[in-house]
Amino acid sequence: MRWRGPRTKAWEKARRELKVQFELWDITHCELRYAGCVGGASLGFAHARKRRKLTKEELYEVILVCNTPCHDKIERMPAEEMEAIVKRVIEFRTERLRW
Repeated sequence: MRWRGPRTKAWEKARRELKVQFELWDITHCELRYAGCVGGASLGFAHARKRRKLTKEELYEVILVCNTPCHDKIERMPAEEMEAIVKRVIEFRTERLRW
């Protein structure tokens, strides 16, 4: 097995926990749904900023998105715009889960 550093191990742990949490929330499809979205296929987590710039706590601040095209689309945006979109989706989700 290839060596993994502490940041990678922290993300692997967070990702395992996030998968369980999103299942409990019944979030199993892309939260962005941009044009061309593949819905529930090829899903992954997107952060507000690049993962290498996050604290351990921020690793858990994610949205569930299809890797192509939705994740690709926000990854190409300016950093501030990407961050605003992710935070807005998290805020909307939080409100929706309170209902």
